[in-house]
Amino acid sequence: MPSTVPLPGPGDIALSDRTGRIGVMYVRSLLAQAGIRNEESSPGEDYGAVDLTVHLSLAAVTAQVKTGMKKRRNHDGTYSVALKPEWCAKWSGQKVPVYLVFVALSKHDYADLVTQRGRTTTWHAHAYWLQVNDATPGTIRVPVQNRLRLETFVSWDEDVEQVFTGGAA
Repeated sequence: MPSTVPLPGPGDIALSDRTGRIGVMYVRSLLAQAGIRNEESSPGEDYGAVDLTVHLSLAAVTAQVKTGMKKRRNHDGTYSVALKPEWCAKWSGQKVPVYLVFVALSKHDYADLVTQRGRTTTWHAHAYWLQVNDATPGTIRVPVQNRLRLETFVSWDEDVEQVFTGGAA
C-alpha cells in the first residue's frame, strides 16, 4: 500500500540500499543508546564483510548488518539469512567475535518505518544477532531469542573476554 505521506527529496537511493541504510542506522541507534562508540565501514570498503566496528571495553568486534522488510519468521522462530562464501571466509579468519545482526523492519512502507507522534519517535524495527566466525556458506538461522538489546553488548563484551582469557569465543 503506498504511503499517504510524501517523502522529501529526490529519492535517489536505491530501494535495497535504503533498506540496508535503515537497518544500519537502527543498530547504530542502539549502540548510541548504550554509549558504545562505533564506526560504519565506508561505502565500498566493507571488504571484510562487515558494516560496523563496535568498540567494546576490551577490544573492538565487527558486525555485518542485514535488513529485511518483508521477511517472515520460520516455523521454528528463526529468521533465515543467506551467507556468501567470501563473507564466511573473511569471518573465519578473525580472532575476536564477528556478529551478524538481522534487522526486521515491521512496516512495508518507508514513510512508516520511523514515526513521530507528539514528543516520541518510534522505530518499527527489531533486530536479532548471531556470532558467525564459524559460519558456513548457505543459509543461517538467526533465533528470535537473540534479540538485540542493550544487554546484548554486555554479552558481546563477555565473548571478547573469553578470547583473551583462553576460553572459547
